[in-house]
Amino acid sequence: MHALPRPIAKSLPLLLPLAAIALARFLTFTPWAQANSGWAAILFAWVVADALLLALMAKSEDHKPAFFKVIGVLAVASIVILAGASAPVRAEYFALPQVLLAAGATLALYLAMSAVRITVTYRETGSIIAGFERVLPRPLVRQVVSECKVLSLGLLRWGAPVDVPAGARAFAYHTYLTPMVATFLVLQLIELSVVHFLLMLWNLTVAWVLLALSVWGVIWTMALLKSFRINPVLLTEDSVRVRSGMLHDFEVPRSSIASTHAAFSSEELESKEVLNLAIMSSPNCSLRLKQPINIPTFFGGTKAISGVALRLDESAAFLAELAANEASKDA
Repeated sequence: MHALPRPIAKSLPLLLPLAAIALARFLTFTPWAQANSGWAAILFAWVVADALLLALMAKSEDHKPAFFKVIGVLAVASIVILAGASAPVRAEYFALPQVLLAAGATLALYLAMSAVRITVTYRETGSIIAGFERVLPRPLVRQVVSECKVLSLGLLRWGAPVDVPAGARAFAYHTYLTPMVATFLVLQLIELSVVHFLLMLWNLTVAWVLLALSVWGVIWTMALLKSFRINPVLLTEDSVRVRSGMLHDFEVPRSSIASTHAAFSSEELESKEVLNLAIMSSPNCSLRLKQPINIPTFFGGTKAISGVALRLDESAAFLAELAANEASKDA
């Protein structure tokens, strides 16, 4: 029997409980649950609490979760139980003051403990984000922070200065990108208007949901367009900081660059080993590496690459300075 792929195996402790809860919620809408709402309420509460606690135990070290995390899971379970069941089953919970009191007390205890943890961490580190990472899943906090940055960049930071740290020389790549992305943005706005109008004639709920998603897509595109100008490629004494707007940001040590002269073939550019950042164009700078390096991906993972393809506005100056610094070191 073949082992499951690692990403799937790691996700099972979360996916299986969620599937169990989704199935239990669906069953609360069946005729049996409507006719036996008391029993359905007991079973739904048991499935939700048990599934979430089992997921917590599976993800915890030595399967022994901390008391704070147990309280957090029970608080989440209380919300899911009270809000997720069908109306007749939910009425059973609201008919019992003891259930509402227990749910409210659990949620209040979790919020109080969370506030203490956030305050203590903030005083120790000066970072409110680090505080929230102590009480909420770190990937969730990072995703929220990332989306807030996109919102801020897309809507507020008009005319933001180019990010060039001291001791680094910037090489822009946005000149050729800006007209293409701006054209795509205009087409996106036209499509948004037309599709929203047509959906309004069919289903108002679907129309407004898709409008919200489309507006977020427009904001994201605006943020991406700005980030290309704000985050140029940087050349320092020891490394090349490769940046592609808000999509990529990593450093390549100069000592790991094997060659900048031989261009990548079309087969190499299509392979996973070469990161092609010449968006919608052909590259004019090729950085071949002596050995693969690991870089962060946009979604929080890592990948190994053996080369980077760039399209810079001043490619000749970039390659000349890179070669001059290498020559001075060899001398």
